[in-house]
Amino acid sequence: MDPVSEIKARLPIEQLVGQYVQMKPKGRNFVSLCPFHNDKHPSFLISPDKGIAYCFACNSGGDIFSFYQKVENVDFPQAIRELAERTGVALPKRGDAPIVDKDEKEQLRSCVEAAQKFFRKNLVSSELATKYLGKRGVPAALIETFGMGYAPDSFSDTYQYLLKEGFSRKEIIAAGLGIQKELSEERIYDRFRNRLMFPISDMQGRIVAFGGRTLGEDDAKYINSSEGPIYRKSGILFGLHLAREAIRENKRVVMVEGYFDVVACHKVGITNVVAVSGTALTEEHARILKRGADAVVLCLDADRAGQEAAERAFHILSKEGILVLAAEITAKDPDEAAQADAEDLKKRITDGAKPYLDLVLGQMRSQNLSRPEDRRNALQRVLKLLSALPTAVERQQYMAPFAALFGTTETALKEDLGRVVVTASQNSISGTAASVGARHAVPLPSSGKSFSPSPFSPAEISLGLFVLYPRLRNLLPELIAPEDPFGAALYEALKNSDQGTSDAVGALRGSKSSPQATMPLLAPEHQERLSVLLLFCEQHGFHEWSENLAAGEIRRNCQQANRTTILVKQRDVMAKLAVARKEGKTVEEAQLSTQYQQILKLSKMAG
Repeated sequence: MDPVSEIKARLPIEQLVGQYVQMKPKGRNFVSLCPFHNDKHPSFLISPDKGIAYCFACNSGGDIFSFYQKVENVDFPQAIRELAERTGVALPKRGDAPIVDKDEKEQLRSCVEAAQKFFRKNLVSSELATKYLGKRGVPAALIETFGMGYAPDSFSDTYQYLLKEGFSRKEIIAAGLGIQKELSEERIYDRFRNRLMFPISDMQGRIVAFGGRTLGEDDAKYINSSEGPIYRKSGILFGLHLAREAIRENKRVVMVEGYFDVVACHKVGITNVVAVSGTALTEEHARILKRGADAVVLCLDADRAGQEAAERAFHILSKEGILVLAAEITAKDPDEAAQADAEDLKKRITDGAKPYLDLVLGQMRSQNLSRPEDRRNALQRVLKLLSALPTAVERQQYMAPFAALFGTTETALKEDLGRVVVTASQNSISGTAASVGARHAVPLPSSGKSFSPSPFSPAEISLGLFVLYPRLRNLLPELIAPEDPFGAALYEALKNSDQGTSDAVGALRGSKSSPQATMPLLAPEHQERLSVLLLFCEQHGFHEWSENLAAGEIRRNCQQANRTTILVKQRDVMAKLAVARKEGKTVEEAQLSTQYQQILKLSKMAG
């Protein structure tokens, strides 16, 4: 068995996808919110039988390799290497070198891993760093868990070490570990100097960057690696790789502000905790959290900046459909709270968290809103907060208390809120309408309506129906042979297949026969798209039609496909004919004129 097939055999699609999203069974398949777009209703379909996970709303997904490439933002060779490592599949080698050479990203990961070893070694020998960690109350076990290290107080120690380890100047800079201040200046400086180092990892636990806390008098208390091929701040949450299992169990994640806050939560026994890494919370962060959590507990710093960050986070998380809670602490931040009273911090986060809007309501009740401008500002703030809630039921829950706060009626507050919600919806619709119109629409049987935009053309739908209904393959000549690679390959496979052997319908309806064994044989590069096509047919119930209805839909889709094919051919020949006439190529002009007449005859035959 080749490595690709062996990896697929060892790693079922539902097992891989389940590591990234919350799946719910639906018949013989699973569904989940799509990890690739802002999904409000489960539109991501996972089919164990076909080995496919696909979203027909944003047309993303595929087999385990396509899914992994998309969700991890890696190329195919890297996906093979990483999934082979997960499944224990040995990749073939050529001599001493792997069959796939190290790509840029893998080389940069090796670079940051080498830097991590260097920083870890330096921590052990640094009295300054070890004393600082002791002062912050970080036990040895957590130093090991988080892989903390120390970057020496030098402009070049890290750089020289990495050079000796075989990494190039370009790789050290791209990994975010070196700085070249001027392009004309050859010297490269260490980005991190005299800093306690926190490795930043992706969801798989692979180090992609570092955060460094100064142990001197630097103006910047914390700095992070620069963004590059392996590190995007908007897609990384510090501590997520350590929190994934706890998040999965609790369906809840605690969000704090800094590295030491994450460590502090671990110290008191709270492991489902993350922090943003060198940036504010983004929509992508929210979508990542939504894959495993139903609720987020905000436990940010108590200062003004922390409160503003909490409010921004509420807007972003609520619009993703996540319940936002808040834990109030008496100290400046969770780290100080843990050192002051560990049990109190744990209780406030696990048992004392309450809906964020309850916290806002309590704060506003204690404020003096007698001045008109203060009342107006407070009202605008409340309307924005309420409009971020994903459901009308949740908004209604806060109508009475906020109306009472402003001394008005629920009706008046609803009217103001309605204008805010409508404006936001119109802005959202206008921003997405243009992209939707560009896709195909698949006609419903015997109606003027259409399904949602489809990734498949009428020709492909026709071919999918021929797979599902083998006894109707006598109608195949009614379809002009497609010229795209997938359509042409499937057309030829159907033309050469035995009409009586396919049991794709039985497979879709629960037959024990394997659909892969009875479907038309296709080259590997087309098998995935065929599986997605049949999953689309299953999702829309095409396999449940009577043969009479199926025959009618085949003919209708064939006619629509033929008209498109003929129109394209006509335009192509006419363009070439005009060029031939202009350049005086009489022989070529005569040949093209004959082709055009043939297309006209074909057009009449196709109806």
